[in-house]
Order: sequence, then C-alpha cells, then structure tokens
Amino acid sequence: MKILITGASGLVGSEIVLKAEKSLSGGKQATSCEKLRISQIHRVTMSPHENCIPADLTTEEGIKVVESLDFDVIVHSAAWRDPERCLKNQEGALKLNYESTQKIAKIAAARKARMIYMSTDYVFSGINPPYAEDAEPSPVNHYGRTKLLGEQAVMETTANFAILRIPLQYGLAVRIEQCPMLLTTLKALKSEKKWPMDDHIVRYPTYSGDVADAVMLILAKSLRGIYHFTGQDKTTKYGMTLTIGKALGMKTDHIVPFQDPPAGEEARPRDSHLSIGKILKEGLPLPLPFEERIRRLSNLIIR
Repeated sequence: MKILITGASGLVGSEIVLKAEKSLSGGKQATSCEKLRISQIHRVTMSPHENCIPADLTTEEGIKVVESLDFDVIVHSAAWRDPERCLKNQEGALKLNYESTQKIAKIAAARKARMIYMSTDYVFSGINPPYAEDAEPSPVNHYGRTKLLGEQAVMETTANFAILRIPLQYGLAVRIEQCPMLLTTLKALKSEKKWPMDDHIVRYPTYSGDVADAVMLILAKSLRGIYHFTGQDKTTKYGMTLTIGKALGMKTDHIVPFQDPPAGEEARPRDSHLSIGKILKEGLPLPLPFEERIRRLSNLIIR
C-alpha cells in the first residue's frame, strides 16, 4: 500500500504519519489484528517542512503535486480548523476545506484510490447530542459549513471513501506551539493574573494519537462510510484547564470561569458530542480518560 497524507506536519497529520511509519514495510498495526502493509508514505504539507513535500492545495500547482504522486490511499487531513480564522477569511477556508477536497477526491476516484477525509463535530448544531453518524448535519458557523461541503464533495465524487469526524484535538507529536489547546492552557496556568476561561461550550478533548489509531483501523479493515471518534470526558475550557493544572501540579486558583455564550457568526455548537459506538464495534478501544492521558504526557508538556 502506498499512502499519501495531506497536512502531514499538523497536529493530526503528524500522528497519522507516525502510526503509518510503524506499519512501513509490513509492520503489524497496533489497533488491529490484521497486518497493514504500507510500502511508501508521501507526506504533503501546505508549507515547507522537513521530510515533507510542500504543496499549497488551494492552487492548481499544489493539486498537480498531489496528482503527480504515486498512491493508492490518501488521508486528507489538511484543513483550516480555527472557526475565527475561517470567519475572517471565508474565501480561503472555502478553498482549502471544500474546493481542494473536491479536487483531491476527483484524483482519488480517477485512479481508484481509497480516500479518508478528516472532518469535524462542527457539522452539527450542538442542540441535540449525542450525534450518530446518520444524524442530519446543521452547522452554525462557516468552518462547519466548509467541512460539510467537503464531506459532500467526497461522497458525491468517489465511492471508496471513509469520513472520520473528530472534535477538539490535543497532542504532542509536533511542537506544543501547534497544539492551541495545550499552548493557551499553559499560558493561562503560568500567568499570575486572573484568567477568564469559557465554562459554557461543552468540549470532549481527544488525543490525536488515538485519532491516528482510528485512521489506521479504518485502513486495516477497509472500512467505508462515515465514522465518529471522540474522547469521552465531558468538560469545558475551564474544566480542561483545572484538569491539566491538577495533573501538572500547577496552581489554578487564578482561573476564573465565565458563562457568556458566543453569538452570531462566531457561535460554536453548545454540545456537539459524537456517538462512537460504530467504530468501537470494529475493535477500536475506548480512549484513556483525559486526566490520565495528560499525566502520561506531563513530562513532554512541561519540559
């Protein structure tokens, strides 16, 4: 199997690269009893990065780079994931999250390659959780709408696909600067001033290494269709900060909760919890509790 991973230097993409490398040349895949034989990995990033192929997927030149590579599986994780950034540059978000996805899906279909598209819980409104894979999407912001358009492009263009919806990610396969959740939390914990943290929007922090395991399982078992994966700890930014502070032995008495919900186009789903029973039935284990995972990562977080 020859695999191409877009967004390979990002938070999720880098974890997928690490998992794929463990299976390189016939190694045994950790999340499946089957052997996932990968003979070649193409790492594609939006900007130059060590050991990666640079390709701006919002341009024809970047799409041609993808088209020139030899692969029979593509994992498309490149995206703009920050809702505020997507709101400020709606055209740019549409180009990457939707238009490039549509073009890549056409390339995959033309060569009969499998495609895994990394999507988001933000395709849902957050009004009636938990959401199963067949729930009706209803995004409340531009980011969610562009990712839903990407999903639709994949489903309309190629039959050999899997869509994996995931929520807020954290991990350390890349520099901590590329993990906004951990970076902003550490900044707050290290501050000596009162630091307000949102205690309104419900979050389910999900370890990017577990997401990569889900992708490898989908590959190993040739799964098709839509799947959900998420951490199981129901919390908020405020709650996550307290949990991380406790796990790292840091003071949290200056962290102050606030309950004001965002409004208008900057709105986020109140609670877009994803149901994960479908992928668990395929053999993926439940993720570790959030606090336990943070404890295991603590030496890397505070170094």
